Amino acid sequence: MQPLDYKDYTLKARVADLDRFHERLHVLSATFVGTDHQRDHYFSTTKGKLKWRQGTIENLITHYERIVEQGAERTIVYRYDLYPTPEDLDELRQSSKLIQVIEKTRHIYLLNHLKVHLDQLPSGDQFVEIEAIDRTNQFTQAELMLHCTSLLEKLGIPPETLIPTGYFSG
Repeated sequence: MQPLDYKDYTLKARVADLDRFHERLHVLSATFVGTDHQRDHYFSTTKGKLKWRQGTIENLITHYERIVEQGAERTIVYRYDLYPTPEDLDELRQSSKLIQVIEKTRHIYLLNHLKVHLDQLPSGDQFVEIEAIDRTNQFTQAELMLHCTSLLEKLGIPPETLIPTGYFSG
């Protein structure tokens, strides 16, 4: 399994009030992409996570793993298929066992190469996720981690509120 040419560092924090982060992102001139209603289907795999994201904005099949480095998570991506076909989904369902489905409402913002998710689960739990993404080999891994942690500070998120990035831990 060969990783794709993709670099990403991710931080996620549990928060109490998403409204203040909408306001802070507006002040930072982040672009609001939209509100996505997502259903993430996780499938069994021997390495990392295999997920089909079924959303109103984002639809994809991805296979990835995350490695913790200095409090952030570096993502290694093996598969990233945007807008999978019905045949792709049939093949996934037939070849891999479904193990969990997670639903959420996600508000998506972009700030240059940074992607910010403001998530709410049906339980009412709220989270902010920051991804520093590089698909063109423009940044070093150290720079991406710095960009991620810098935005965390600008948003006023205390480091002690950080949690592992996935809603599914299997």
